[in-house]
Amino acid sequence: MSLPMRPNASQRPICSLNRIRSPLARVAYALPARAVHLLVLDAGTVHLRSPSGRSADQTAPRLLWWAEGEARELIASAGSRGLLLSVPAGTLTQALPATPIGDQMRRTLSQDLSVSPEGSAALSDLLEGLGREASAGEPGGELAQRHYLTLVLLSLWRIARTDLVVLGRAPQGLSERFVLLAGQRARDHWTVERYASELRVSRDRLGSAVKRTTGLSPQAYLHRLLIREAMELLANTGMPVSQVAFRLGFSDPAYFTRFFRRQAEQTPAAFRKAHRKPGTSQPQSFAAWP
Repeated sequence: MSLPMRPNASQRPICSLNRIRSPLARVAYALPARAVHLLVLDAGTVHLRSPSGRSADQTAPRLLWWAEGEARELIASAGSRGLLLSVPAGTLTQALPATPIGDQMRRTLSQDLSVSPEGSAALSDLLEGLGREASAGEPGGELAQRHYLTLVLLSLWRIARTDLVVLGRAPQGLSERFVLLAGQRARDHWTVERYASELRVSRDRLGSAVKRTTGLSPQAYLHRLLIREAMELLANTGMPVSQVAFRLGFSDPAYFTRFFRRQAEQTPAAFRKAHRKPGTSQPQSFAAWP
């Protein structure tokens, strides 16, 4: 069942919310590209299928987050219950606060997550509130929805951080814990040894786990995080290259330029010229790079 998101012509929908209510047979939901998706799975099992052939099953109770990527299909088994939220990538960017915490949230939510639902009652309440505002059609409803969405994202980030980093109990294993920690600490330019120490494993064990899951070494994965963020800032902001460098934790802008050129095969200035149209604020996403 889809909760109505356009109660009248004066209110724009900012996202879509579907309630999965114990269907008698399997039900499929389209997860479009250029959007992110959150599933609070209270009961049953869901199957995620993508055009690339990748598939996975998840069993309740679970909080599932799918970052922006290719279009996928979610199949809920009979008897499943939950709430499925889909948010356009542009709306997600607007909902994240322009603060250091917002930066941490964005890095954490840039990858798929599957975490324990402990402490998720507040998250479910926020989703219900978002649905009520979307269907009520009251004055200021769109503004209220945006505030609710920010609180939903903050609640999810807190749960993910506690489950995967503080408690270190991610069922997917070591690699997923590294991915989340890297999303929060990439700008600090920690060594791989520091990550291994924080995760209480040897460097070799961490390297094997990350390579098996991502196809990259831990160092290469960290470099990819930084270069993606650099591309976003260069394409979507007017920050000078030196300010982009400092924001990403580089103390020497010249070194940042050399780093960027090694990774992207062009200078930051050349990249900005090629990917940002003068006089337009049209955002571009480099989440799938390379």
